[in-house]
Amino acid sequence: MTTEIKHLTNSKQTVRNLHQMIVKTFWDTYRGTSADHNIADYLEQNYSLEQVKKQLQQPNCAFYFILVNGRIGGYMKLNFDEAQTENYHGKSLEVEKLYVLPAFKRQGLGTKLLAFAEETAVKRDEDYMWLGVWSENEKAKAFYQEIGFHQETTHTFELGDDPQTDLVFVKKLK
Repeated sequence: MTTEIKHLTNSKQTVRNLHQMIVKTFWDTYRGTSADHNIADYLEQNYSLEQVKKQLQQPNCAFYFILVNGRIGGYMKLNFDEAQTENYHGKSLEVEKLYVLPAFKRQGLGTKLLAFAEETAVKRDEDYMWLGVWSENEKAKAFYQEIGFHQETTHTFELGDDPQTDLVFVKKLK
């Protein structure tokens, strides 16, 4: 199995591919945890084709695909500086999104993406990496703890009319 992490640019094909990936992985992850209309509303408000295009143009955000034997297996979104959704510890990098398609889970792709995120943070001389994880996602919480993150606080994630609690996990880099 060969893997490659590819930085995404703002082309029509990339926007379509990323949009499809976001919709698929979000539905796969959250279907059954909230009403379908909440998931659909969230995706339409935050990840329509136009929203994806705008996010790809933001200077302090970066999207990446992880390719497995040339096929898209997952994606990650990193936020830097003022593009972060919240401010934690000053010099930090936010992993806002990290999703792997079901067919590619348990193959180490999440670990590879987070290692890449950490390398990026170190190159940028950041002190911390942080992310939010849904409080009910036991597998993700265990995974992040295994690789050195610890929970520091919580924040609310608005999924339509269904407020969700996210746990904020932080990893000290220095």
